[in-house]
Amino acid sequence: MKIVLQNNEQDCLLACYSMILGYFGRDVAIHELYSGEMIPPDGLSVSYLKNINMQHQVNMHVYKTDKKNSPNKIFYPKMLPVIIQWNDNHFVVVTKIYRKNVTLIDPAIGKVKYNYNDFMKKFSGYIITLSPNSSFTKKKRISEIIFPLKKIFKNRNTFLYIFSLFISQIVALWFSIILRDILNKSHDITYSFIMMISLVLFQTLSLLMKLGAQKNTNLLYESKISRQIFKGIFSRPLLYFRNNSVGTIIEKINLRTGIRDGILLKIFPSLLNFFTVFIVIIYLGTISFTLTLFLVIMNLLYMIFSFSLISIKRQANIQYTQQTIDFTSVVQEDLNQIEQIKAQANEKECVKRWTKKSAQTIFSYNKILNIDGITSAFNQGFNYICVILMMIFGIYLNQGNLVSIPDLIIFQSGISLFVSAVNQIQDVMFEISRLSIYGNKISDLLIENPQRIDNIEKHSNNAIILKDISYSYELNNYIFNNINFSIKKGEKIAIVGKSGSGKSTLFNILLGLISYEGEVTYGYENLRQIIGVVSQNMNLRKGSLIENIVSNNNSEELDIQKINDVLKDVNMLELVDSLPQKIFSQLFENGKNLSGGQIQRLLIAKSLLNNNKFIFWDEPFSSLDNQNRIHIYKNVLENPDYKSQTIIMISHHLDVLKYVNRVIYIDDKKIMIDKHNNLLLNDSYNSFVNE
Repeated sequence: MKIVLQNNEQDCLLACYSMILGYFGRDVAIHELYSGEMIPPDGLSVSYLKNINMQHQVNMHVYKTDKKNSPNKIFYPKMLPVIIQWNDNHFVVVTKIYRKNVTLIDPAIGKVKYNYNDFMKKFSGYIITLSPNSSFTKKKRISEIIFPLKKIFKNRNTFLYIFSLFISQIVALWFSIILRDILNKSHDITYSFIMMISLVLFQTLSLLMKLGAQKNTNLLYESKISRQIFKGIFSRPLLYFRNNSVGTIIEKINLRTGIRDGILLKIFPSLLNFFTVFIVIIYLGTISFTLTLFLVIMNLLYMIFSFSLISIKRQANIQYTQQTIDFTSVVQEDLNQIEQIKAQANEKECVKRWTKKSAQTIFSYNKILNIDGITSAFNQGFNYICVILMMIFGIYLNQGNLVSIPDLIIFQSGISLFVSAVNQIQDVMFEISRLSIYGNKISDLLIENPQRIDNIEKHSNNAIILKDISYSYELNNYIFNNINFSIKKGEKIAIVGKSGSGKSTLFNILLGLISYEGEVTYGYENLRQIIGVVSQNMNLRKGSLIENIVSNNNSEELDIQKINDVLKDVNMLELVDSLPQKIFSQLFENGKNLSGGQIQRLLIAKSLLNNNKFIFWDEPFSSLDNQNRIHIYKNVLENPDYKSQTIIMISHHLDVLKYVNRVIYIDDKKIMIDKHNNLLLNDSYNSFVNE
């Protein structure tokens, strides 16, 4: 069964389902199984899987078994493979049941084996059986990375690169021939010297050709793979970044260089070296067929042993890759919470967590080292034994004048060349397996999601119109159903409601960040160029203050007076003027030389500048004190200078309701929109604002 690793802890069930489908003959990647943009708030449940399963013509049964029975009585061979719940919060695939052990595939780490006792401790008792129905069809899937890789490596650069490697191999073989001729005194010193100079020149030419081809291939790889990955990432909907941690995404991006280096630095040279061995065999056969046959037989024995280690090393590499990604994610998450960790003195817990994750990574890496160590030890031992046997056999042939001593030296070099070729083929097979893992990991990033085209009516008096809008995380479980309302240009709107009522969901629908059913029409031309946003996750970049709040900071085009007016309206002008270089002063990464309230006010200023006409604020006052908050209410929301700008905000500060034109109140999946005073007549709203 092909191993499919999970992208994050939430989609382990989809990874298991993907493996089962692959076992039945239908190759489906994890990202193709998502029924929507976001995993439901309660994670991937069996009900979620049932909705997906309807599309794949597979019979699905879920039941709980008696854990008092042993695994060989719970699972019979014909029902395997099956998905089981693991540790009450995870899913794995059981593939084999032996007399004392159970083999399963954990989408977090790969294939593992447990004895019966350890298995039953982790087995939660729930089993999901799957079997194809009569309508099931098989489907082969080609990884998204294959096509761009063909474009990159089927060209003149690859030919030059391989040709340069071929020259290097010929030079090495040529050197051995010249050395044999020198020992046999077949040519004079002048001829030998000219041959050596020629070798150096050809080797230099080979290196220059190889370097040029590598550089050109790198540039092509960047344009075809890296750029496509970057485009694919930024084409993802907002919810993709909530489903995947920053560390996971960064680690997946970094895998792209491993694919390039694996092909250029390992697969191509190794394959060419292996094929060069056939030329060497032919040459050695002309010297001594008997010794050549002996050499081939010995290396076939070595090859059989070496290849037996490939599957073990492949599994160890799968675990190492996944553990590395998991470790990066944990580090990223903790560093994002460093203030809380410091405040609560949780450093020791973080050190323990990092140490545990790092130890898991090292444990997986040590498995690879152990396999490499065994291979290396066997390699050296085989070399010694083979050389000794070759010399004994060669001396015997020499006594019969069948081979010369220089010939034996050539054959000794041939042993090393043969062993090296076998090792390289082993490396190629392992590398292909490793690149397959990498390719599957980043394949979803190579797909550019189609972007929703905004409906625009530029001459409309409305900033936005919602018509029959519905939204759900799961099939038929709607958060909103057929909502309709409009917001006029220049209106100041507040969205309020209880926690979890759907304020952020509605906010993201209005902003066009999530998919929905229905139609949204905007009243602005070049919409995305005139939107200003303040979100809870936004921060400042490293650079000057002016670079952070003005999109085009060309000194000749800066409207300093306008900037100062906005800074004054958000109560930041006095602070900015106190800085050494005023608006040109440098900020640290994430604005760490400013307070949270100062950062928030600068972000509000940024949203109001840059000719923005449609403003979205998500909890813009969460870090502000009463004085600064009221200052912005009066100097922005009630200021005629901003009357043409439409502002839609989410705020838990209900004192803002007196300063906005209308309020959107969300209650029990229903939306009410009216003036604050009118909504007070509604019992639910009145109760909400007066709690």
